[in-house]
Amino acid sequence: MTDNSGALSIDFIAGFTIFLIAFIWVLSMIPGLLIGLQAFTIDYDAVAYRTGVMLVEDPGWPASPPWESQQNFSVTRFGLAVSRETPNILSQEKVDRFFANTSEYGTFAYPDDYHQRIIFGDYPYRFNISIFDVERNQRLFLHESPSIPEGYGYIRRLVKIKGLSNATINESYISSHPYINSDNVTHHEFSILVNNSRLKEQKNPVYEIDPARDSIMVNVTDLRSTLSNQTEAGSVNITLTKINIYKVDAGIMTLVRTFNTPYIDQNSSTTQPPVEVNNKVSLKFTPAFFDILNAGSSPVYINLSFDLSKGTPGSPYPSHFLNNTWSSPFNYDYNPANVTQPRLRDAMVEVAIW
Repeated sequence: MTDNSGALSIDFIAGFTIFLIAFIWVLSMIPGLLIGLQAFTIDYDAVAYRTGVMLVEDPGWPASPPWESQQNFSVTRFGLAVSRETPNILSQEKVDRFFANTSEYGTFAYPDDYHQRIIFGDYPYRFNISIFDVERNQRLFLHESPSIPEGYGYIRRLVKIKGLSNATINESYISSHPYINSDNVTHHEFSILVNNSRLKEQKNPVYEIDPARDSIMVNVTDLRSTLSNQTEAGSVNITLTKINIYKVDAGIMTLVRTFNTPYIDQNSSTTQPPVEVNNKVSLKFTPAFFDILNAGSSPVYINLSFDLSKGTPGSPYPSHFLNNTWSSPFNYDYNPANVTQPRLRDAMVEVAIW
């Protein structure tokens, strides 16, 4: 008699093998089935915190010239801080570009452009970023930023916004300085000095005027009041013929380029000289402009040339007028009598992630 008590049948072995194969296949499928549940384990607060830190403690990239003065395709990372040395001190121009609906450099699309430059990662986060300017009582949101659902991550940062410097050369300022030519001539020149080496003597970047980092603005107003014959002032043609930019290196002054984008009178768009002026010329110099100059610590002279005429066609009209070639240039510096200095405003940045 044969003892088969310890043997397994062929049918059992085949069935068991098929069961194991099927079991292993099911196990291999489980991680894929759980992918949709992974979002519930994400720490949204941590993502919001990381995003907030980058916004208020990092200046973004590129740094020189700064990203806010470049075309979209050149920007790789957003950051609103003036510099790495000034966390929680935000640049006014970075804030304006980040939340801009219009910009001469192009606007960023929500959410893709922002996700690539501030959120990062492959996970399709949704987010809402805003800033509240306390002094202006103004809140800025991202374009088409969605409403916030329950279960979101959140961070709030108290910050300061560094305003821009600017100068206005008006009738009262001109009359108290030697800026009117005592000779009756038809051609006049007015010079503005941006002495980069002197500006860098301010060691605190929070209050520094740095043309390589922040735009500077100069408004020359009340031009007709400088004409010697005020009874004829209204009929005189004032033509801004050109704006030359000079740089001083090793004591040698060199013409490096012309400036072709002044704002004339109340126009909201720029006009290339030569152009007729009624009463006002405004000049805005961006960090990108000074980067092209490669000025570094070199003094830069901005020279405005004016021609006077009368009648149609215009005949040369000799007169006293705005002219400092015989005295000294207007100095864009830390003297509050010359330039409105940068100052800080309270603000609050809020980041929500889900």
